[in-house]
Amino acid sequence: MGKKKPYAYCTTCEKEISKPNRKSMDSMYYTVWILIIIASIGFAIIPLLIYQFIIKKKIFCPNCDSILVFYSTPEESPEPKTQIKRILKTIETEKKEKAEGETDEDYMFCPFCQKEITKQAEFCPNCGVKI
Repeated sequence: MGKKKPYAYCTTCEKEISKPNRKSMDSMYYTVWILIIIASIGFAIIPLLIYQFIIKKKIFCPNCDSILVFYSTPEESPEPKTQIKRILKTIETEKKEKAEGETDEDYMFCPFCQKEITKQAEFCPNCGVKI
């Protein structure tokens, strides 16, 4: 930037001015500046929305909304489990929990949904049928 010049001279009234100041803005200039600000904010929202919905990496699973884990190579990612493997894993965990908890004598199967329930239960917790 250039050096600030301390003196000013008005050619209309032919006088030296010691402290020049800006002309105050009238309402038309305020209106123009407000419209420019609103328009620039509006134009800034468009790239933000494009980034948010198109470019930004999605970090949630589209099926179950759980947080995803990213890997740099396909070899690092774990092998996807099939539905059968998931069911077998839940059955194994249920057997372990049952073995730690109560004995087989305290359980029976619901005649309607075939889920294992306690013998003291009056209603099945899975299907809600009175036993």
